[in-house]
Amino acid sequence: MRAWILWLVMSLTLNAGGHRIASYSPGATQTLLDLGCAEEIVMATRWCPLPKDHAAARDADVFMPDLERLLRTKPDLVIIPRMANPLWAEKCAKAGLRTIVLNPEAKDSVSKDIRLLGGATGRTEAAKKVTSPLANRPVTTTRKIIVIWDGVMAGPDSYLAEPLAAAGLNSALSRGAWIKFDWELLVAAKPDAVLWIQDSRTDGAVTPGPEKAAEMRRIPGVRDLVCLKNKRIYQTNSGSNWLPGSGLTKIQGDLTHIRAELE
Repeated sequence: MRAWILWLVMSLTLNAGGHRIASYSPGATQTLLDLGCAEEIVMATRWCPLPKDHAAARDADVFMPDLERLLRTKPDLVIIPRMANPLWAEKCAKAGLRTIVLNPEAKDSVSKDIRLLGGATGRTEAAKKVTSPLANRPVTTTRKIIVIWDGVMAGPDSYLAEPLAAAGLNSALSRGAWIKFDWELLVAAKPDAVLWIQDSRTDGAVTPGPEKAAEMRRIPGVRDLVCLKNKRIYQTNSGSNWLPGSGLTKIQGDLTHIRAELE
């Protein structure tokens, strides 16, 4: 009986915040913060959105993973992004570490990842609340948008499809997750709006993009797009909010504003 009570106490303590988490994904780190796991993170990447005074080691590197460095932080839960080498996840598991690989990219992978991390950290109810903005589906007709980031365009199978749909938007592209940027494809897609994302260390608001609009006006065919004539060219900084994770719920206001301007 005493052994069973001890096991129960230990289990409840772990679920209440007894984890030691190593996160190799900035998007997952943002999700952990939003789930209330800040004090449980012991290792993260240098790109993770942790406060400057957070005690976690900042040397997690999914491209050059180091098991000895990881083990020094004494984690009991390791979170690895979907694009990581599967041998790294296997190596962590063989070292006795509980290891989670985030879901393959899909139009619903963001909410799946949030629920996955919520279950792994004993915060299932918190995960439901965090994902609730992504479950919204406006009754109005969706409008088409093209999101351009680092030389590629987000398609209907990318992880951005979910937050876009929650704002009443969808990709103007017909298929794929991320498609190499091409002016002809942009013209053929005839988007109602275009959003350019600029890589940055910090997030920024979605604003009109006069510089990008001026660039587009110099290109034959592109200059005739209705979205350009209607001044529906936008820009923003990437930061962690645009990465696959709960940060995407924080841009819902900006996306909804774009949708409203398309009425």
